[in-house]
Amino acid sequence: MCGRLIGGGRTQAEMTAIVEGFVYPSKPIKIDANAPDPETGYNIAPTQQVCLLYPQEGHQLVSTTARWWFVPLWHKGSVQDWKATTFNAKIETAHEKPTFRNAWKDGRCLILATGYYEWSGTKANKQPHRIYVEQNQPVMLFAGLQAQRKDGARTCTILTREALPEISDLHPRMPVILNGEEAEQWLGHAENDAQIRSSFGTHWDGRFRHHKVAKFGARDDGPQLIESIENTLI
Repeated sequence: MCGRLIGGGRTQAEMTAIVEGFVYPSKPIKIDANAPDPETGYNIAPTQQVCLLYPQEGHQLVSTTARWWFVPLWHKGSVQDWKATTFNAKIETAHEKPTFRNAWKDGRCLILATGYYEWSGTKANKQPHRIYVEQNQPVMLFAGLQAQRKDGARTCTILTREALPEISDLHPRMPVILNGEEAEQWLGHAENDAQIRSSFGTHWDGRFRHHKVAKFGARDDGPQLIESIENTLI
């Protein structure tokens, strides 16, 4: 799963510029000036605003923000009234679930972050780990789904899949992290759904990096959260 993201202190504009430079050098990305400010720190939690990219009509990419806890458009109450746990969705089944299937067709997006955390150990002694992938760009592209409500507010979820062997000891599932080619195919529906469900996000074997970090609280923040403690006494 994926329950905490790392923004690395980068603003929406900085995240967007990095992705534009590395992934879409010939396709300028429009920034939504009316979007709420995202969380940019080192301990981004579900229900907070995160950075994302989505395609508008005409294939113009837009950089905006969304509340990280998906609420389907058919839900008539407020986003706070939605009780199901939907900050993650399984890529294997999202296309057929009533909560996500419309967004699978019309609300695909990329959620931007520099890494995430996972916990190992027993419930009484959870050990956090910082996880990221080794690549040329410092921003990771998480496959996501988003929906915009009548009041203009957006919500989103991060897709997950069975974890690759090198990180499966931390958790049996992992977020679906895309490379540039996969990102374009995901947003543009340029690959069939069966191929997306079976292979997207699985090519990072050997390139995942993770290390133990100091235990932290729900409201803690700062670059010290991602520092390795593996060479220190704990």
